Amino acid sequence: MAVLNAWTKWQPPYALAALAEGLTEEEADDLSRQLIELSALVVEGSELAAREASFERDWSWGIPTALMHFCVQNPDYITAEEAAQRQVDKAADSTSPTLWLRNAPDQAIRLPEALDGNELFRLMARRRTVRKAGAQTITLKQLSDCLFAGLGITGETHGVTGSLPLSMTPSGGARNPYEAYIFARSVDGLAPGIYHYSALDHDLGRIEASCLPKLSELTGTQEWADEMACLIVLAADLRRTMWKYEDPNAYRVVLIEAGHIGQNIMLAATHHDLTACPTAALSHARISQLLKFDSVAVAPIYALTLARPDRAEFERTSKAMAH
Repeated sequence: MAVLNAWTKWQPPYALAALAEGLTEEEADDLSRQLIELSALVVEGSELAAREASFERDWSWGIPTALMHFCVQNPDYITAEEAAQRQVDKAADSTSPTLWLRNAPDQAIRLPEALDGNELFRLMARRRTVRKAGAQTITLKQLSDCLFAGLGITGETHGVTGSLPLSMTPSGGARNPYEAYIFARSVDGLAPGIYHYSALDHDLGRIEASCLPKLSELTGTQEWADEMACLIVLAADLRRTMWKYEDPNAYRVVLIEAGHIGQNIMLAATHHDLTACPTAALSHARISQLLKFDSVAVAPIYALTLARPDRAEFERTSKAMAH
């Protein structure tokens, strides 16, 4: 560690001999190459060097928050069958924590019925995550409404440094960290491809890419995604929020905002009788490569697929929930 702390500038591998007492130049060269393999030393001009430079330039929330952010990217995913079997195995050894907390009957105060005459609540109650598509195609209007519900800019307010966007969902400090990218497979009126949604202008811009990958390649090998009409990826530019908030707690705020946006997208999808399937199982590096992100502070956080649900599966899920 003392040697690595002393290595503060670009220099040739054999220079380690001058920092580590008792090493020949040949031994120092060999040791430095082992440290390079471990990424303890960085090679000038390499991809890792570029990421390190981006981190030093763009990241201001410290190491603990960086550990949380970067350590959960690009994990190895298991299949749905493996995940199900893991639950079965765990249930054999331990009981799942209860999924709700009830009040004692003699202390409970009954509230007015929520669904009676409330169309908004009835819409919300219809929402189901159905991972089986019926007709795969959706309309451009349906996609448009889902995007606007989640990210549309509806006006502006003014802060001490200038104008700030007002959107369909709350944003900490009105910093608006999220952009939406659409991987469109089967949207009427839209050629298959990758698009960026401009929330300010409410339009789509095509992103040049060599191919449109299978949606499962972007969602941690979840094969059900390949049936869906499109995938909406919510990517956060953390620099927008960092600029105002130096406190790392703001990282939590950014993650919470993804939930606000996703919920609005799901409600708009439900209004159009679509299924919007949310997932945080993302192939971060692959998505970032396709979208040409140029900073480690820009990252995919959340995603939702859109499709017309298989009616039989939708009815089965609805009945199960009703019971």
